[in-house]
Amino acid sequence: MRYRLAGAFVLCSLATLTLLANHPMAGGHGLADLIRAEARNQFADGLVHGGFIVTLSVLIVCFVFLSRLLGMARVAVVAGLVAFCVGCGALMASMVLDGFVIPAIAVRFTGMDSSDGLAQTQTLFILCGTLIRFLMPMGLLFQAAAMLSWSSVIVGSRGWRLAAGVFGLAAGVLLIGAISALLPRLREHILLGGIVVLAVWYFALAGFLCARNGWPPAAPGDPLANVVVGVGLK
Repeated sequence: MRYRLAGAFVLCSLATLTLLANHPMAGGHGLADLIRAEARNQFADGLVHGGFIVTLSVLIVCFVFLSRLLGMARVAVVAGLVAFCVGCGALMASMVLDGFVIPAIAVRFTGMDSSDGLAQTQTLFILCGTLIRFLMPMGLLFQAAAMLSWSSVIVGSRGWRLAAGVFGLAAGVLLIGAISALLPRLREHILLGGIVVLAVWYFALAGFLCARNGWPPAAPGDPLANVVVGVGLK
């Protein structure tokens, strides 16, 4: 099972990086140009952001199985799972606004040259942009916290598994520190960099699952301890 789970993490990592590389960029210098660009990219926006939502959904399933293998009796494992799910919810809400709501608003108001129509569009864009500016950093912060929680369990392993744990701890601390320190003047490249860091960590988790030795021992009283031993993960 752990090899199939590792393959799923690799696919999610590749999907995340591919979708990120194909994210449409808003063009134009004025509001009218922005509306036309958003309307023109409606299909691409929906495809990319819908792909992110599907990928996050698959990742939730993957991390449920990973948490079971690590031992659901551990507080750090449960905390990581809850934090990751909360982060996914915030990111999904951000993706819906950025990939579906804003382009739909742009299509509705495309070609409207009246000052009232442009004012309404600008107000709606500002509202959506403000929500995204809070939801996306919040989602990444929760996912970084989840990375810290799970890595604190993994770091007790050896070899490649130790490396995966250390990377998760270091990346989680740096990501939380960068987003928290720069939150009032947060730039898009910091958020995109955070997504890339998470995607690299998924690769590290795949290596962690495929490593032969060093699986962290099951927590005392964990009802899944016998399952872990039975499939040769201990």
